[in-house]
Amino acid sequence: MSCLNDLWSERKKAAIKIRAKILDAARSWFKKHGFIEVQGPVIIPAMGDRPNSLEVEYFDGKAYLTQGLQPYAEVFMANLGRIYTIAPVFRVEKIRTNRHLTEYWRIETEIPHCNLNGLTKIQEQLVSYICQRLSEEAEEELEAVQRDVKKLKKIKAPFPRLTYDNAIGMLQKDGFDIQWGSILDWEHEKHLSLQFGQPFFISEFPVGIETFFFQFNPKKPELTMSVDLFAPEGYGEISTGGQPTIEKEELSRKMKEEKMSPDEQRWYMDLKEMGSIPYSGFAIGVERLTQWICKLEHVKEASAFPRFMDNIYP
Repeated sequence: MSCLNDLWSERKKAAIKIRAKILDAARSWFKKHGFIEVQGPVIIPAMGDRPNSLEVEYFDGKAYLTQGLQPYAEVFMANLGRIYTIAPVFRVEKIRTNRHLTEYWRIETEIPHCNLNGLTKIQEQLVSYICQRLSEEAEEELEAVQRDVKKLKKIKAPFPRLTYDNAIGMLQKDGFDIQWGSILDWEHEKHLSLQFGQPFFISEFPVGIETFFFQFNPKKPELTMSVDLFAPEGYGEISTGGQPTIEKEELSRKMKEEKMSPDEQRWYMDLKEMGSIPYSGFAIGVERLTQWICKLEHVKEASAFPRFMDNIYP
């Protein structure tokens, strides 16, 4: 019952109210800038042995719970233009941190004919708008979670921009034993985000598991057209995005490397045939964004009924 009792603490109620106002502000910004809200399937066909996928029984077959709007997002975008969704996603991550949930929500968007620079501008404008709205409309709730409203009001675009190379150089200079090509883990993220008072971007990550479906940088093929948004004050990554690969042959090659069977690839590739134009997109974790804005110690405080790998109650 402790989780149920905690839901009604003044601090938790304030965080849930702020979360609602974050989503209201996001929808307002998207509407002002010509985006259309869409909803995709939560249950999707199998797509090979994807890491962190939550498998479910679907009548006589198997399916997975979604990890995002792709590849349906591309079909929506090709036919409707600028689109976004606010929806739950599911990941089987058997790790315990104050930043991970099995079930969480994302603000996800796709923009046709948009490059990496345009994508970063849209993200910083959106996050800046949310922070400004909250500083004006959620003072009481922000005070309840002990967030300094003045600091939130100072969050304005443009945000600082780093490349992956810059980030690795900063970490090495500060004594971290990290080599080029390594994934930035939580300790790296936390250290970097403590250096900034504003959200900031890190772009052009090396080709790897987490960037597999992004385009190669045409000038530096060892890098990808990808970008992550990091919250300051030690909160780390809250958004990921980039320019996905759209060429069918390239996608087939990458899927083969991921050991996805042709039968399980077919539905994905068929959807790609319904609309493939150059585009960029990003996904912001709602709970992580709320955690940073409210200065919460644990991401579970940003969810009314948080889900973990060993907890489905209540």
